[in-house]
Amino acid sequence: MREILKAAAALSLSGSLTVLALLLARRIPGTSRRWQYYIWLIAVFRLVLPLSPENSPVGALFREEAPALPEAVFVSPGSPPFAAGNPAAPASPEIPVAGTEAESLRMPDMAEALALLWLGGALVLLVRKATAYRSFQRYVRAGCREVDAPALLDRLARAGEELGVRRPVELYENPLMASPMLLGLVRPGIVLPSAALSEEDFRYTALHELTHYRRRDLLYKWLVQLTVCLHWWNPLVWGMAREIDRACELACDEAVLRVLEPEERRAYGDTLLRALESGGGYHAAPGAVSLGENAELLKERLGAIMNFRKPAGRTVLLSLLLAAALITGAAAAGTYTGPGRGTELEATASNKHLRAALLAKEYYEEGNIAGFSVAVSFLSPEEQAAWLEQCYEDQEISFFNTVLSLTRELEAEIVNDILERVYEEGAAAFFSVLVNSLDWEEARLDEWIARAAKENTALLSILLKAADRDGELDALEEELTARQMEEYRAAGIVWEDGDYYYQGKLVRIFMDLRSDASCVNLNVNPQGELDVRTERDADGRIQTVREMTRAEAEELFGDMDGPEEGPAGVNVTVPVERKKLKGGAYWMLGEYALSEGDWIEYDVTAESGERMSIGFCDMEHSPEDVAYYSVSTNRTDGALRCAADFRVDGRTVEPGIYRLFLHAPEGDLGKVSGAVRLSLRQGGFPDLDAEANPYLMTVEELPAAARKAMEQCEIRTWYVIHSEGRQYLYCNGFPWRYGWYPLWKNGEWQVKIRQLRKQDSGYVLLCFPNNGPLSVYVEGKAVRLTDI
Repeated sequence: MREILKAAAALSLSGSLTVLALLLARRIPGTSRRWQYYIWLIAVFRLVLPLSPENSPVGALFREEAPALPEAVFVSPGSPPFAAGNPAAPASPEIPVAGTEAESLRMPDMAEALALLWLGGALVLLVRKATAYRSFQRYVRAGCREVDAPALLDRLARAGEELGVRRPVELYENPLMASPMLLGLVRPGIVLPSAALSEEDFRYTALHELTHYRRRDLLYKWLVQLTVCLHWWNPLVWGMAREIDRACELACDEAVLRVLEPEERRAYGDTLLRALESGGGYHAAPGAVSLGENAELLKERLGAIMNFRKPAGRTVLLSLLLAAALITGAAAAGTYTGPGRGTELEATASNKHLRAALLAKEYYEEGNIAGFSVAVSFLSPEEQAAWLEQCYEDQEISFFNTVLSLTRELEAEIVNDILERVYEEGAAAFFSVLVNSLDWEEARLDEWIARAAKENTALLSILLKAADRDGELDALEEELTARQMEEYRAAGIVWEDGDYYYQGKLVRIFMDLRSDASCVNLNVNPQGELDVRTERDADGRIQTVREMTRAEAEELFGDMDGPEEGPAGVNVTVPVERKKLKGGAYWMLGEYALSEGDWIEYDVTAESGERMSIGFCDMEHSPEDVAYYSVSTNRTDGALRCAADFRVDGRTVEPGIYRLFLHAPEGDLGKVSGAVRLSLRQGGFPDLDAEANPYLMTVEELPAAARKAMEQCEIRTWYVIHSEGRQYLYCNGFPWRYGWYPLWKNGEWQVKIRQLRKQDSGYVLLCFPNNGPLSVYVEGKAVRLTDI
């Protein structure tokens, strides 16, 4: 108990120092509201995490020095006793006073009592806060009415899309609420005092509360409440909690203002004023976030709104430097972690090293490059050098490149030997990786170029390219091309006007391979008649020339003849057109039944943005977790384009329903255009043009007339809305993630819907051509439809 009490006191002292530093730092002008909000996490983590350097000021303050042991005095048998006044005689030990002895006996009891008082107070306060929040939540939900008006839900969905919120948030109305608020950790919902808001007020309110949800402010607030419970006796912690509540609303306002136009900011402030004036008497409990606050904070928020400016680059840099300084200071202050931890830390480091070595071997054998790169980073330079040799021995160039990226700073000690070996053995692919990965000095690069010009012209081009000697490189490539054509001619391969001929026939696939399986040359002409493969020895000379079998070519390149549409198949073109896709957002492009033999082709470009991904995910996982046939492309030569094609093999990806997605992993994408083409063997769609095929859609994509018709639709009722030559299957309040499978049979559409995973709320909206009636089956049971 004594150690626990000392650890708690040390955490509180270290955290208090951090709180004081942050109170001073927040007054530095120029920092953003978001920075002022999240910077408090440094103090929160300092207060709850008992992590510390081995030697820290706070740790040293609480760590007791071990008492010095008196030297033993050996008295041999028969030696004379020390006489009084003998200078060699040791001083007589002092006899402890009775009061001192009693105090020493009572100290452990005192420490235990204080520790129990601290833990008891923390537990009582935590139970009280959790009970109060739960009671408040029950009171609010008891008087709530679920808002199911399609128009309001549509506006809420549009606000969510504007902020990149993918999960649906429930919407309620309770006239007793003092102001709009976000409530609930597990099932979050927005509660409005009244749903009868103007379109402008509703949008600003939704943006504000959804911003709280997107930033996980409820979780942040409960982390702060837990910290307050643990340090209930520290007034600085209570003050920190108040500052975080204040910073939360200011940061939320700033985040909303970033997505609003300048002329909309005053209207947003007016919405805050109206939120304070309206509503009942239920005010937010600790752990909830609301739009309205007290008048003093509201005045500060309105002033911040009117003076809002996007931070300049200089301000952002200052904020980052200041945050780094505060984190370093909080870590350096440290805390008390108990006596004698040096050996334990050394043992932990040893265990981590051993585990990293075992994992590196396991991931290497499994072919897991991502896991291998993490594990190898924890190994010593000698072990990394051994892995570099191993990867080269096994001709695993991807793993070789991974290890090399971790050892660049050790070039002189590790890489030189492997570089010399790769050069001597003429492994062009590995040599190229080495040359392009290392930071070459100009003089050293010139030495290698002079050497390669005498000994190995095949590797010379790699060095000239690294040195940006374009003129010499062009001349060398012309010389090498002439030699290569002469070598091909001697092997019976003729090059003419960009095409290759073998035995008098036009070659479709021509692949020239080195001994390390890297390509010297690869040429594809879809009009060719046969596929040819050459193989070279370790010295780079052509050893064999042979014709590849059709199965061998398909294994390497897929079906070069393209998809074959079966009698029951259909070609689907999914148009991809969007002005802007926010960074980090996923754009779902529909759900499709994939089966063995289906053909997938991507061809999508973006005018602005640095990276784009496209692929499929199943109905059980999000695309962040599991993706299939995924392609991720960086901007290259000024263009950002995802172009690829795949054949569904039916083994790696089992037949089933999958969602097509487009992702912006690094920053916004602008003016996205192109198409995804699918050749589906199953489904039996009628012979219609691509735009007439059934597809999944959102409420925002509906024509105005169909959206107006939705206003008369009741919740959890299935409707077929006929509008402008199309028919729309619609059910609001369908609380499932689902898979759907349409089938054209006997002159009607049959739609099979499978419930996959329960969710808080949702809707079904599918579009069909108006060329036949609809029949809907949910989990095999027919559904009654109402026509509008």
